[in-house]
Amino acid sequence: MKTYAEYKNKVDAFTDVLETVKTVEKIAASYIHFLKQEVENLRLYTFEIEKLMRRFSLFYSSKSKPLLSRTETGKRGVIIIAGDNGLVGGLYHNLTTFFLEQNKNYKYSFVIVFGKKGEKYLTQEKIEVERSFPLPATHFIDQDVQQTTAYVFSEFKRRNFPKIDIIYSKFISLAEQKPVLLPFLPFNFNLKEDNNSAVEIRANNDKGRESFKEKDFGFPVFEPAKKEIFNWFFQKYVETIFYRIIMEAKLSELSARTVAMEQASKDTEKMIRNLMLAYFKQRRRVITQRQLESFAVHKLL
Repeated sequence: MKTYAEYKNKVDAFTDVLETVKTVEKIAASYIHFLKQEVENLRLYTFEIEKLMRRFSLFYSSKSKPLLSRTETGKRGVIIIAGDNGLVGGLYHNLTTFFLEQNKNYKYSFVIVFGKKGEKYLTQEKIEVERSFPLPATHFIDQDVQQTTAYVFSEFKRRNFPKIDIIYSKFISLAEQKPVLLPFLPFNFNLKEDNNSAVEIRANNDKGRESFKEKDFGFPVFEPAKKEIFNWFFQKYVETIFYRIIMEAKLSELSARTVAMEQASKDTEKMIRNLMLAYFKQRRRVITQRQLESFAVHKLL
């Protein structure tokens, strides 16, 4: 039988654990609001770039652009965005299970993983990972995004993939994160023209008119060139989308960690209460036994 001192030591140990758990919960929760706002800002930013690209596409579009062109032959790859930090095993498990289900249909031959935890889960399922990138920080800086997207784009062109998909945990709410598959490359920009504006502009161009109305759909001046402007917008657009997906995956991870730590706090507090109850019972038993022994000795004397 444990002594009441042992129960007291356990209570102290679990109290330290509780403080650590609450600290992790507060850190994760403190980033959630900020990341939600950043994801929304990125969504609005990509929407504005998309509108500009639609306007530029009336004057320039490249059917031979590798990131836009589609082929029916070659390999198919997938990018899995997980994380490097623990305490969200359920999130990574659901992401891995979702990938295995999708892999039955698409037979991915090229797997890129963001986050060492995600790589570990896939390795346990005997999935060969072509390359993994660390994802320890809450934020990716622009240089990191450019380097990773440059690598993905170069592999896409060199290996002649017909398609690259992204699998990540989409943020639904604080208590819900859903694994989703997003077609990524070749990029389906789905350029749609406003028929009336497009016809009017093209008619003006065909007739060689020098005047340009401000309300028309498009831009009258291209400096340095239509191709360079369109390529810059396209690269920025795809990088921003990729960055937004990473931020949303981090948002899901932090949300899952907040909920997990909240539950862990409740469980730890419950264990501390049970240990305290056992401690007081054992302490009372020892005190009572000592009192009885003292009373017996006093009676004999």
